[in-house]
Amino acid sequence: MVKSDRHLSHLSYDRFTQYFRYGAVDTLGDNSVIYTSDINGQFNIWTQSYSGNAVPGYQRMLTAFHDRTVRDFAVSPDGRQIYFMADCNGNEQFQIYRIGSSGGDPISITSDETVRHELNKGSIHPGGKLIAYCDNSRTRTDFDLVIMDIRSGREKRPLHEGVIWAFPVWDKTGACLTATQINSNTDMHSFIYNMRKSKTAEIMPHAEEGVVAAVGWTEEGKVLVVSDIGHEFRNLFLYNPENEKLMPVFEGKNDVDGALYTPVTGEVVYAINTDGYTELYRGRPGSRFARIQMPCRGHLSSVLSGMSVDLKRRNLAIVWAPDNRPPEIAIVGLSKRKSSILTDSMAGGVPGNIPSPELVHFRSFDGRMIPAFYYRPAGRRSRFPAVLSIHGGPESQERPGWGYEGLYQFLQCSGIAVLCPNIRGSTGYGKSYQKLIHRDWGGDELRDLRAAAEWLRNRREIDGERMAVFGGSFGGFAALSCVTRLPEFWTAGVDICGPSNLVTFCKSVPPFWKRFMRDWVGDADTEADFLMERSPITYIDRTKADMLIIQGANDPRVVKEESDQMVERLRQLGRYVEYIVFPDEGHGFTKSENARKGFGAVAQFLVERLRGKD
Repeated sequence: MVKSDRHLSHLSYDRFTQYFRYGAVDTLGDNSVIYTSDINGQFNIWTQSYSGNAVPGYQRMLTAFHDRTVRDFAVSPDGRQIYFMADCNGNEQFQIYRIGSSGGDPISITSDETVRHELNKGSIHPGGKLIAYCDNSRTRTDFDLVIMDIRSGREKRPLHEGVIWAFPVWDKTGACLTATQINSNTDMHSFIYNMRKSKTAEIMPHAEEGVVAAVGWTEEGKVLVVSDIGHEFRNLFLYNPENEKLMPVFEGKNDVDGALYTPVTGEVVYAINTDGYTELYRGRPGSRFARIQMPCRGHLSSVLSGMSVDLKRRNLAIVWAPDNRPPEIAIVGLSKRKSSILTDSMAGGVPGNIPSPELVHFRSFDGRMIPAFYYRPAGRRSRFPAVLSIHGGPESQERPGWGYEGLYQFLQCSGIAVLCPNIRGSTGYGKSYQKLIHRDWGGDELRDLRAAAEWLRNRREIDGERMAVFGGSFGGFAALSCVTRLPEFWTAGVDICGPSNLVTFCKSVPPFWKRFMRDWVGDADTEADFLMERSPITYIDRTKADMLIIQGANDPRVVKEESDQMVERLRQLGRYVEYIVFPDEGHGFTKSENARKGFGAVAQFLVERLRGKD
């Protein structure tokens, strides 16, 4: 615990941003890992070798994009080819490319910039000649399963029933693949497509709403399935296509975040979400599973955001995110080899002893206890200001970590507390809790946020007259709802690409989102009055807080007009508002320079409004 924050309060926000972000991770067969990172300022593909004892080697950049962002990739079975998807300036119109694992120029597999193409880790056929992906070229409202002959470019669409298909994964033989039909965030069906027979069979057929998501295959042809059918949480099962029987792998009061099969040992490795933290387990189905110790640099609590297995070395490659440092790439030994952190991206000289967040709970209007992470400034005796930070989604989860380019930790070191609640609608607490947000945007979750503000104001260490609210995407909508409908709490508010008008928002979302909107938010054609009653812009004249609004010009999810209309009305009313538009970004930040500028503006705005000259 830091005894005093005097030696921390002088740190500029820039120092908290001097680290590298990591995305997807996988392993190659030559004692190396492959991952996406913005080391050069944009998310590109990098490889890094390591020794038998997981001692880090050199990093090597494979792609060198500036305007394009590599989002995900798949490695060919022989490890020689990397297939990846990338989009331009945040427009989310992903194209698929191929590049050799030893380097070279990327080769386009797809090139229609009006079409969105999505691949998966399991997209490459075991023979290396076929690639399975999903796209919306036939109609912009649907995603078909596409199987392409890589050499000839010929394709077929075995699954195209006017729905959204995603996540194709080949089995070991290449005779079958799984794909998941997405009807909503809480309703998914998975199927096995048999290439030789041209037949499709559903895994765990169900009439009721629920999730069945196929995530991988075993060597014996069984399917790893994450499902909440008959359960409150997403548990893990092995499905046998031969007799349609299920074997439970994990059943409990936690969501399974990820799972994979390790052919060398015959084990399953899975990650579960416990109050926002990750616990990792390994074992053979039907036997006792053992917990895997996560990497540790003095941090006992961490979150895992991606993993892959090195079959030869029996190691896991993971994206490891401690709760008070930036994420890193790490190797976790499945045998007796010790774990090792391959990267060390913290270059800003920020102390490593910033206090970890505390998991707290507060009571909402209906007696429900709302979980939250509380980032308390270190060692301050005087009352300090606070920020209420609201996560996006809304069907997502606030998890402890280096939040928003180190913004949380900077605010801690600047003598400002941060409360990050997982309000109703958040994932990780069961499907009933998650569904509470459906068709209730701006409803009971706003009452949760009132309870959060009151919890802060009632704490002895908080100066209740100096509070701000912050959020992005849905969190931006919620922040706008707070400053317009709960104006008595806030000195300042920050909205990043949040909807301001639910009618215009529902009408402007991507075509393949349209089918979800009625049951998720509301029907813009038949329920306009209801949606306007829930829209922040309806109550804009009540706003008292100074505002900062940030928007990406190419945002396909929450279009720029959502921020434009809010800013225009605030200015007409004579309210203080700063408006920053990034012409080369979409929904969030892809370029590290833009992320630093954007969150740097947020950091400066919050400190000036909440700390002033004190």
